[in-house]
Amino acid sequence: MAVTPDFHKARGIPVGTVLATRGYMVPQAIGNDINCGMRLHTTTLRPDDVTARIDDLETAFRHIFFEGGRDIPMTRGQRHAMFTGGLEKMLSETRRVGEGLWPLVRELGVADQLDRVERRGSLPAGRVFGLSDFMGEEGRLSRDGQIGSIGGGNHFVEIQRVEKVLDGTVAHAWGLKSGTVTVMVHTGSVGIGHLCGGHYRDVVRKLHPQQLKHPDNGIFILPEGDRHRAHAESFWDALHNAANFAYANRMFLAVMAAAGMRQVFGDHVGYDLVYDAPHNFMWKEQIDGEEAILHRKGATPARGFDAMAGTPFAYHGEPVLVPGSMGASSFVMVGQGNNESMASASHGAGRMLSRGESMRGFDDEFRKFMEQFRVVTPTDLRRADVRQRPDILNKKLEQIKQEAPFAYKGIGPVVNTLTEAGIARPVVELVPLMTIKG
Repeated sequence: MAVTPDFHKARGIPVGTVLATRGYMVPQAIGNDINCGMRLHTTTLRPDDVTARIDDLETAFRHIFFEGGRDIPMTRGQRHAMFTGGLEKMLSETRRVGEGLWPLVRELGVADQLDRVERRGSLPAGRVFGLSDFMGEEGRLSRDGQIGSIGGGNHFVEIQRVEKVLDGTVAHAWGLKSGTVTVMVHTGSVGIGHLCGGHYRDVVRKLHPQQLKHPDNGIFILPEGDRHRAHAESFWDALHNAANFAYANRMFLAVMAAAGMRQVFGDHVGYDLVYDAPHNFMWKEQIDGEEAILHRKGATPARGFDAMAGTPFAYHGEPVLVPGSMGASSFVMVGQGNNESMASASHGAGRMLSRGESMRGFDDEFRKFMEQFRVVTPTDLRRADVRQRPDILNKKLEQIKQEAPFAYKGIGPVVNTLTEAGIARPVVELVPLMTIKG
């Protein structure tokens, strides 16, 4: 076991836990938000472009993300391909779809950038677990409310700029020049992961021998031996279903951000993927010469260049995306393959205050934050009729306040610790220009 510098209390296993097991797995060690992770794109825009048209961007983003502009039609066959084979299989099934966002998906070359997605965003599953109704009718296009959704809590889509280049060689290789506008996506499997995670939380509790006392911490294991092989195989299918959905969800959210930018600035806006990786997942990996199951709960992979052979990152190491709180700096780092941390790094700064604590006091800090920073939410806080409804306005402001910078620890000490421990090395600092929150 290892813990990362942003280690903090959460339901079940604390955030920042890295756990290697042999012969069994711990579904609760990653919880319901299966394959929550980060995705980062560079654009050809400059920061002045964004600030000059920030009102237009807010209007475009609100329509695309929250007001019916999310247009992702899929057939039952496409959803089956997504759940059982991830991005590779889904994209191969969508060549003939010309509606909604699909033409932009092809124009942006998403299928050509899968080597910049951890495991190519494509995990094998033998079946689709418990999602038959969600997949829709055979041979018919339909739209659902899950794909392309940000989710709640600390999930976001953020428009940023490269503020400082800290490792010029790696930054150049990854297209991260000073002043570049970037798009960072942080989300996971939303409702799909909740279904899969909740089911297996019940399964492992029932598998616990009746003659043994239940663990005081409520954490149960799922053995991999012959006796429970059917449950284990079903679990891996469900896990990969949810993870494949999360990869697709982050991809579509990034494409939606590109659509908003092109709506405001025109079709000439360039858009390249830097990396996409989970920080809430299980991997089968070799540890000390034996296969183990590596659980990362709120911890991102930070492998060195040797482990990244055969990818675009073989000469430097794995990109490590470490977001700050809303309105604060984020960092792109490069993994060093540290054995003591099991090649794992922090996935952020970690909370300092609970969501309840953050809503008590801090009124002046929050007011100043909202005056200085643009947050795009489903509720348009600029509208006069909304401002005349304090019940609606205050409820939305409470939700934003829970994720304000004062509720989180500073990102600087986390980055310094990762650097000093030889876990990851900073490449660039990113400063936010605006954030889209669900």
